[in-house]
Amino acid sequence: MSSSDASARTGRIGVPDFAGTSSSARLRGADVPSVSQRWWKMLGAVVLALLAAGVIVSYVTVVNDNARLSRLHSHGLVVNVRVQSCLGNLGGSGSNSASYTCRGSYVVGSTHYVEVINGLSHLVATGSPVVGVVDPANTHDVILRSALRGEQSSRSRFLTPVLLTLGWATLVLATRRRRRGAGRRSKSPVPSS
Repeated sequence: MSSSDASARTGRIGVPDFAGTSSSARLRGADVPSVSQRWWKMLGAVVLALLAAGVIVSYVTVVNDNARLSRLHSHGLVVNVRVQSCLGNLGGSGSNSASYTCRGSYVVGSTHYVEVINGLSHLVATGSPVVGVVDPANTHDVILRSALRGEQSSRSRFLTPVLLTLGWATLVLATRRRRRGAGRRSKSPVPSS
């Protein structure tokens, strides 16, 4: 049987092996193990589950951040914070200073705290007083009062979670459509000639 007879019968162009017969499944070299379709389906399910978890976490993060900002604006405790230290943060290339992370001490009730001062991005001398606002639900969270004025809870913060949800839904629908299409193709009768 010639290779043209084999390709006419199978519909595939064959590659002759060393014995002179036609083989469309092997080329020279080592055998490549195939991965089962079940494994790919399991991997796809795991990826979709991880993406769903990421979407849920992003929604929870936005809700918590908006609630924290609302609490700080409406019920925040104004405190005097004494700067204890400031460390410079390097920029992306590592050659320039991008901002500063400053720690300060303050007292809420009778408890003394030493925490990072959120919103303080410029160098402040050690021992300098600054005015901060403490979250009443989490007294370890202090933000510079001037920085809090520029922060507002907003619906626009939900844009990223909504886009992630749309992307996830698109992947789920594409996966279902592909499964249905594969199921229909496997059930359709093979035309005989």
